[in-house]
Amino acid sequence: MSGGSAIQIRPAKPEDMPALLALSQEWAAEGITYGYSPTGREAFAGYRCWVAEADGEVVGYAGGEVDTARRNIEIQQAGERYFELEELYVCPACRGRGVGQLLLARVEEDARREGLAQLMLNAANRDHAPLLRFYLREGMTPHSFRMFKKL
Repeated sequence: MSGGSAIQIRPAKPEDMPALLALSQEWAAEGITYGYSPTGREAFAGYRCWVAEADGEVVGYAGGEVDTARRNIEIQQAGERYFELEELYVCPACRGRGVGQLLLARVEEDARREGLAQLMLNAANRDHAPLLRFYLREGMTPHSFRMFKKL
């Protein structure tokens, strides 16, 4: 991606599958997320997925699924439909250029248009601080978190 390239965010098309699979492999190879293994063709086919494109090349993606709350909890009521963002990845060469922000904004825009109540995500990145700053800056509110210590 050249410095002045315009980023376009659009729904993924079937012909984007090779690029999605390659980016997922790249993500796994980075080792930045606990337990991440590359997403396969079948999982991508089940996701709602958006791609970030620069100069005709897919440089990032976001994907997940619409779900329905099964019970009342502090942040949602049973029966509310929400979008669970399963994956958001931007290739290393394109980070820091607002690509993730554009992807997240498009996911939110489409979810609102569909009348969904919330956007939710879980993250297992090894370096939580930048990820947390990003999502807080984008208006997300933490609800809970897990921590582990090997004994």
